[in-house]
Amino acid sequence: MARPSREAVARWNTAYAEQTAALFAASSIGDARAVVRLALGYSAVAQAWRILAADLAVPLWARHACSIAAEEFERRARVEESRAALAEQDEE
Repeated sequence: MARPSREAVARWNTAYAEQTAALFAASSIGDARAVVRLALGYSAVAQAWRILAADLAVPLWARHACSIAAEEFERRARVEESRAALAEQDEE
């Protein structure tokens, strides 16, 4: 079975680690900056999934699964962006 490039996997690992750290920070701090960081983390993971989905060396079923994961992380980023906007309004 073909494997995605090491660079794509490394990018995914880095993005996912940041998103996980941001998730913990946003859940414990609760300020707008932490939520913005989380939204950016979700966006970075979505982009990493998109890169994996574009790798033609990977089987079609795996590329499709990566595309679905990217869509979910994009949705989560939008949710957190909305939450950040509300948190910023509350801080004013």
